[in-house]
Amino acid sequence: MFYHRKLSKYKYKLDSFKEILAFASSSAAQWKKGIDQNGVVWNIEELPLEYSSFSVLKEIYEALNLNFKRPSFFLSRVPLSGLGNHVDHRKWGNLGFPLTSGFGLSKINFHDPFNQIVEELVINEPINGQYIPFIINTRMTHSVVYEQQPVRERITLMHDLFEWPGHIFEKVDNGTLFKSDPSIFI
Repeated sequence: MFYHRKLSKYKYKLDSFKEILAFASSSAAQWKKGIDQNGVVWNIEELPLEYSSFSVLKEIYEALNLNFKRPSFFLSRVPLSGLGNHVDHRKWGNLGFPLTSGFGLSKINFHDPFNQIVEELVINEPINGQYIPFIINTRMTHSVVYEQQPVRERITLMHDLFEWPGHIFEKVDNGTLFKSDPSIFI
């Protein structure tokens, strides 16, 4: 696993994010089309979140043990068609929290320069109502594909990471990603 980590030690219930999900489906939510570094619109929608408006985001952010961090949370809504190969240029990675069902039908593929899949992240469906977060290296070309057509688009809470992914993965591997475990984790 060079390009991702599942944070299997950290499990959470969707209830921790019910306030955010309610906001996302409200008329106040301003979903935006994703735009790459060249201004090209692509097939994803994002909803920026002010971390100080949601106590759960503030708790996650303050618990992170990263040298280069700033609050940068958003919801990512991947359409039923998936998401084509791309690289995120404004950050090094993402901490992701799946928030809707249908993740067992999708995966994140990581590609080499010849478009060959070199690694896959299969995001499991919740087990006993418990979800598992993940971290991905977004500077590696990656895409989202669906094994089967899902019933609805998948929504993920993401936090941008601005530290070299290798350092972040080391912290995951040695159990120091968080200074203290946020209360959302069971």
